[in-house]
Amino acid sequence: MEAELGRGFADERWTLMRIKTLIGRMFHIGYTVPGVWLLLRRNGWSCQRPARRRIERNEAAIEVWKKEVWP
Repeated sequence: MEAELGRGFADERWTLMRIKTLIGRMFHIGYTVPGVWLLLRRNGWSCQRPARRRIERNEAAIEVWKKEVWP
């Protein structure tokens, strides 16, 4: 079994490029990044990113979190 954290990747972010790579590794099929997006949408998946940034966003706190918590 591959590494639990991110299927062999260093972190748990699932980008289209990573999904494309994983499909290639597991099924030996090549897709383009837009093709992967079409497959995901067709199966009910959606982008999980907020449409807009919050006005109350605290940039300093975000930078601290990125450096200290995320790694």
